[in-house]
Amino acid sequence: MGKKIKFFVAGVIFALAVSSLGISLSGGSAAKAASSKTGAGLAEHALKAYSEGWQYSYGSYGQLRGGVRYSDCSGLIKSYFWWTGSGSDPNPSLASVPSSSSSMLASASESGSISGASSIPRIHGLILYSPGHVGVYIGNNMAVDNRCSGQNVKLGAAAGGQYHWTKWVKLPQLSYPDNGFVKFNGSTYYYENGQYVVNTTKTIDGQSYSFGPSGAMTAGSVSSSDGSTDISSSGTLQVGARGDSVAQLQNDLIKIGCMSYRVTGYYGSITQSAVAKFQQMADLKVTGIADKETLEAISKSV
Repeated sequence: MGKKIKFFVAGVIFALAVSSLGISLSGGSAAKAASSKTGAGLAEHALKAYSEGWQYSYGSYGQLRGGVRYSDCSGLIKSYFWWTGSGSDPNPSLASVPSSSSSMLASASESGSISGASSIPRIHGLILYSPGHVGVYIGNNMAVDNRCSGQNVKLGAAAGGQYHWTKWVKLPQLSYPDNGFVKFNGSTYYYENGQYVVNTTKTIDGQSYSFGPSGAMTAGSVSSSDGSTDISSSGTLQVGARGDSVAQLQNDLIKIGCMSYRVTGYYGSITQSAVAKFQQMADLKVTGIADKETLEAISKSV
């Protein structure tokens, strides 16, 4: 009996310790995942797969072959749960995840039919379903999916696009926010009653924040709990940055002939090389980092 009590008390202490590391979504605090997998995290992972040019291979879940990652449609999603790092293969023993599109639909904690963009809840990381296929909703009526051999990872409209999605799904293995700030793809969003707000201004903890049609914050500033600063507010873009500011930079680099690769919104080695090329052309210090001086020079050259 004494051992049972000890185990029970230890279990309670462990549960309290774990809960203290979870996502804070109340009031104006920034949402930050500790060990749980989140919808926003899955959406970020899907965008990463798109920007890295993952290829399609039936039965694969993100394995590396010759420097390229491969997955099928459900494997793209499973790779997020099984991720072990940029230089290794995902590990299926890390989490139990539905194995196919039909089992993901069957396991849904919540789901609904898609009849247009407005029928999809404003939630990052929903699973999009069509018979025999799944993708990831990344918000603003956009989706990422690994479609088939020869097409590979695609980014396109979730409703009204080339692919017809029939249902949206919440996976029980993912946590989705109710209320609070969420960082996604270099931008800040505010969730209220389970969906991010759009086209509005909110006063939260005495401070005013504005959010545009995509839901991204357009005015205001939220500090993350680790003390880091948003790239966009620091005036510098460099490797690892994501978001609208990076996409605009890539568009400008394409216009002035320094970059020919597609716009991804992710600052990787290709964007770094393009920035360095411009800096050399403009007789600036060549760093590959888009600091304030470089960004102003690029803007004047467009």
